[in-house]
Amino acid sequence: MARKREVDRIGDLIGEVETLAQRLGRDLRKRARAAGIPTELKAMAARLRKRAAAGAAQVEKYAHALRTELEGAAKTGKRVRKRSRRAAAA
Repeated sequence: MARKREVDRIGDLIGEVETLAQRLGRDLRKRARAAGIPTELKAMAARLRKRAAAGAAQVEKYAHALRTELEGAAKTGKRVRKRSRRAAAA
């Protein structure tokens, strides 16, 4: 039971990280479009925005991979316990 709560807490935290990473990417794109700046600064801002968006995408990707790995481990743990009980009864 305690393990399930920990997994749920970790899942919630990962969900928050994913949401914040998406929001960061949106905000960066929005602010870069809204800023009225000279051409050379605009190009620099675009490069910076792309790098920040790539970083946010990586965080989102790793958070998603961690979530799926933890969910898979939680499901596997339940199956193993059921099989071991059946084996013990036989």
